[in-house]
Amino acid sequence: MRTTDVLAVVVDPPDRNAQVAADVGLDYRILSDADLRVIDAYDLRHDDPASGLSIARPASFLLDANGVVRWRDLTDNYRYRPHPDAILAAIDALGAAPASR
Repeated sequence: MRTTDVLAVVVDPPDRNAQVAADVGLDYRILSDADLRVIDAYDLRHDDPASGLSIARPASFLLDANGVVRWRDLTDNYRYRPHPDAILAAIDALGAAPASR
């Protein structure tokens, strides 16, 4: 059986990521992409009309062991994230199982 790992990639610095994880009780890794290399590699940078800044679109991906994107969820609304059940269904459809903690 294959397993999946969960992680987040954001532009914020590592100390901010650690604080957010502690504040909301996340138990997965949050990686810092301050230079936007990952965000640009997945074509997620867009202009935020409210701030006039380039920011990352909220996105969720499932990648296989070779780094190939097998599922994705993209939105322009930072308040929207896919429901965990939708992600678990996508993992099931790919024949993987969540990693044990």
